[in-house]
Amino acid sequence: MIDQATEQYYRGHHKGIFFWIRNSRAIALPQSALPAGLAIAMCANQPTFVWWTAILTFLGICVGHLGMNLADDYYDFLRDSRIRSTLSATSVRARLDKCRYITSGDATVEDLRRAMIRFFAIATLLGAAAIVGQAVVNGIESAIYPCVYALLGLGLGLSYSGRPLQLCMHGLGELVIGTMFGPLLMLGMQSAVCGIAFSWPVAVMGTAIGLLVTNIVYVHSVMEVAADGELDKMTFARLLYRQTRTPELVMVGLFAMLPFALIGLGIVLRWWSAWTLLTLLTLPMSIYLIYSLYRFVHHLPTNDNPRWWFGPMTEFQIYKEAGMDWFLIRWLLARNVVMYICLILIIVFACSH
Repeated sequence: MIDQATEQYYRGHHKGIFFWIRNSRAIALPQSALPAGLAIAMCANQPTFVWWTAILTFLGICVGHLGMNLADDYYDFLRDSRIRSTLSATSVRARLDKCRYITSGDATVEDLRRAMIRFFAIATLLGAAAIVGQAVVNGIESAIYPCVYALLGLGLGLSYSGRPLQLCMHGLGELVIGTMFGPLLMLGMQSAVCGIAFSWPVAVMGTAIGLLVTNIVYVHSVMEVAADGELDKMTFARLLYRQTRTPELVMVGLFAMLPFALIGLGIVLRWWSAWTLLTLLTLPMSIYLIYSLYRFVHHLPTNDNPRWWFGPMTEFQIYKEAGMDWFLIRWLLARNVVMYICLILIIVFACSH
């Protein structure tokens, strides 16, 4: 999926920062960066808001997200060193790049462990600086709240694929990710920038965004039920798997549609202005995602070509030539729904202050 010159560069710089950023799946950064940005936009009018702790916390969340992705690779490889490139299932093709830098010999497991620790160290330093700043500006008590959220996030993140819980192996991985990148992240960001422990508007909005983020991972696991079965990985989709596939599709509909109801609830309760209804512009994307996944799981003909209203799908022709278009068109569509809803809400809240 990359040209020969780029491949040679990465082979020669396998311990460099850009190599590890690339292999930490930075393509998924919007699912943490945009909810964090939305939380900042929602809190910016609070009297206790501290802008520079917002910047530090935002950067810490992004770096921590990349570190979590590397940790997932690390624990995944230790659990099953075959990874996915040696499996025989046809639906595993979309996963061939995971840990490819290890299976190809470009880096070792020890290189990965060191890189993971460095990402976490940088995220910790950024978070610690933000917490100290919050303590200086708003008092020691206000600094306790972001510490609690940070520890909860770290614990959930490491428990996603790490021992002893390995939540991703017991059907809870999708829900953990949705919790981390939704309510936990947004409430944590609020505590870091305002010193506020909890508020219902941010919690409800975080839940809405968390459901959408959950759908990114859930759509992934619905398409790869067979591959996860070969890996003996019990995803939430596999827990719901039945011959009719109806329970899986019903849950896709809930994850995709319930966020709009939660945003509407906020309008009814007068937390937010009617301008937040602009998020309904993304409704056709969510409806098409459900329709497309329905046809996919029932082996019906699908038109796996991006439309202009699907949002950015760069290098899709490369994915198509690699035989990965069937997977990425739905994964990218689910990701783009989150991106557009967060961007719309960020603009609405920024303009309302």
